[in-house]
Amino acid sequence: MNTKKLAKYFPEVAHLPPHQQQSLLSKAYADAIARENKTRHWNNTLVTVLLLTTLCFLIVLLVRQMLNMSPVTSAILLLLLAFPSYLLVQQQRMIRQIRISLQKFLP
Repeated sequence: MNTKKLAKYFPEVAHLPPHQQQSLLSKAYADAIARENKTRHWNNTLVTVLLLTTLCFLIVLLVRQMLNMSPVTSAILLLLLAFPSYLLVQQQRMIRQIRISLQKFLP
């Protein structure tokens, strides 16, 4: 985990010295991915995968037919829409979980 890059998402620790930011973010990250939260992570990931799968089926079955796209074009559309949206959702979810954990460690 690169805490320098991660620090830009947490303005609540911007006033602290860099070593303290790094320490707090490391603790918050460890707390966010702790064993106690594994079932919640699995549940969130499964929901996201189901939503992504639904989006892919909609693109392949409905949008492709409505716009008369070739299979290659619909595959490119999936790569440009579905996969980046999945990564964005997962990143935002992880930042949200770290933010919740960070609140426990802030003075």
